[in-house]
Amino acid sequence: MTGAPATTSAPPALRLGHGRGRSAATIVAGGLALLTLALLSLMFGAVTLPPRDVFAALVERGDGFAATVVWEIRLPRLLDAMLVGAALATAGALLQSITRNPLADPTILGVSAAAGLANAVALVAAPLLAPWALTLAAVGGGLFGAGLIFVIAWQGVVSPLRLTLAGVALAALFGAAIVALLASSRTFLQLSLGFLAGGLYGSGWADFHAMWPWFVPAFALALLAADRLNVLALGDEIAAGLGVAPTSTRVAVLAATGVLTGIAVAVAGLVSFVGLVCPHLARPLVGHDWRRLLPASALTGALLVGGADLVARLVLRPAELPAGIVTAAIGAPFLLYLLRVQR
Repeated sequence: MTGAPATTSAPPALRLGHGRGRSAATIVAGGLALLTLALLSLMFGAVTLPPRDVFAALVERGDGFAATVVWEIRLPRLLDAMLVGAALATAGALLQSITRNPLADPTILGVSAAAGLANAVALVAAPLLAPWALTLAAVGGGLFGAGLIFVIAWQGVVSPLRLTLAGVALAALFGAAIVALLASSRTFLQLSLGFLAGGLYGSGWADFHAMWPWFVPAFALALLAADRLNVLALGDEIAAGLGVAPTSTRVAVLAATGVLTGIAVAVAGLVSFVGLVCPHLARPLVGHDWRRLLPASALTGALLVGGADLVARLVLRPAELPAGIVTAAIGAPFLLYLLRVQR
């Protein structure tokens, strides 16, 4: 098996000290931004709740209207959005690391579409499946998509461009299969819009409980691999000389990527560009050290998808847009910008 794909945009000698002084400030600012987003998400929707009603509902958790809206509708949806964003952003950061491709993303490389296809098969075969069963199916699809990346990228010397084109082709193939499956279903209109565009309409506590048991170990595995990713960025030969096994590291990281992508697709459908944008937004804040970049990317992803879901709920209220439309409106121009600066 050969080494990692060659690239003209390998990370700079991993200035691991860069950004250390700003990491604490980034965490504090991100925490404050999350709290602000949480308050706005609990206040605004089809019905606006004043801040005092939101705080009273959170503290007292009674049987009134505000408590029902906060605890049964908006709070679980907010947590789902943040977990989806953190999962996709972490998956994107992991893919960018092991492929050394700044354009790598679960959507672009076809991992999201593979998870979506497995999820669509489960939806059409048994529309009343429990959220945990749909999550299990999507995780299996995500692992399959991650496995395809491994076969394509490391069974020969493949450039980042060719890997990206292969991923786009796989995403198109799986996407066509998803549309065909959903079109054959009697509930096509109900299922397709939120799933294909990506959105959190109707998500609740059951989705959150189906996601977090997968998210925690996958994210922990990613953090445990951060030191190895720092070494792997120096090249396969150097990494092997320092005691890091490139192949096993990539397998572990791709497994985490497949799980994280699968749980996000199971709950929010094909939300795009989160994994592409968030690592690039986090890198100027914390530097190139993956020990800081992975959690910073997750934080950025939580903010992006949580904010996109809030905007999607407010633009046409009381109707809603899929949150994936908002992330695509942000991510597509960002991709064009990256293509311009990477040429």
